[in-house]
Amino acid sequence: MYNQISDIDLNGLLLFYQLAKSNSLRQASVRLKVPLATVSRKLRELEKDLGAVLVKRGARQMVLTDAGMAIFEHCERILGEVSAAHQAVQVLQTEPGGEIRVSLPYGFGTNWISGVIAKFAKVYPRVALRIVATNRTVDVASEQIDVAFHVGHVGNELLPALKICELSRGVYASPSYCEERGVPGKPAELLHHDCIPLESQKADGLWTFRSGGRNVQLETRISVSDVSTAFQMAVAGHGFAILPNVICAEALGRGDLRRVLEEWEIATLDVTASFLERRHLPARIRALLDFVRVEARQLTRNN
Repeated sequence: MYNQISDIDLNGLLLFYQLAKSNSLRQASVRLKVPLATVSRKLRELEKDLGAVLVKRGARQMVLTDAGMAIFEHCERILGEVSAAHQAVQVLQTEPGGEIRVSLPYGFGTNWISGVIAKFAKVYPRVALRIVATNRTVDVASEQIDVAFHVGHVGNELLPALKICELSRGVYASPSYCEERGVPGKPAELLHHDCIPLESQKADGLWTFRSGGRNVQLETRISVSDVSTAFQMAVAGHGFAILPNVICAEALGRGDLRRVLEEWEIATLDVTASFLERRHLPARIRALLDFVRVEARQLTRNN
């Protein structure tokens, strides 16, 4: 008697599954187009391999034992996985096409993520995109959205999610502001400057500094809810903002922004995509997720 899986005849398991569904050796023989003697022999061999009696043979019908019922349930799951694998292969063999409803975080959505998705649209012309940019957290389980991109917090953590990339951040201001008001030498000196904090950053404690032996939260004239507005305010000379490096690269190159406090290690932001179901993900959605992840990581690698 052996208990190793390599000693179990998988074809015997499938035969037993049909046998259990048929509730009769003879009916299983007809359904499988296998001689009755073969069905009976395979059942005996499987019982020997497993070391358990699987069926009680009555005069008119057979009844599954507890061991037989357990094996039947496992066989049912195995066949379900085989069916899922077959479907996945079929999807992979099909060119992605159809409609994808996408939500983007406002601010980020009007910058680099939307640029990546624009590239995707050229590579996959058979995919129709319906894109919504919003400030609120989108839950694909309750809304007509197929893929929701999140920066930072993901609303429904029970849903499948794919980490796209990490965004490093820095402190930026316009060169004119730095010339007029000076440059801080350490983070706590931002308490003496005009700044443009995001409300989410204040909630995360990014604008709370140790000063005079106590924690002091920055008080400002301007606070914003989205990174795009913070970016524009910094360019316009209203003070310092903590911004993702990837959205500041072009402005830095043009001389519209200056980065300071480069030694300050600010926690990165995770960019995540949530979707409804991992097991039966359509080819078009898998293609979008893979494309955005590769492109995003290339963009953010040096930022």
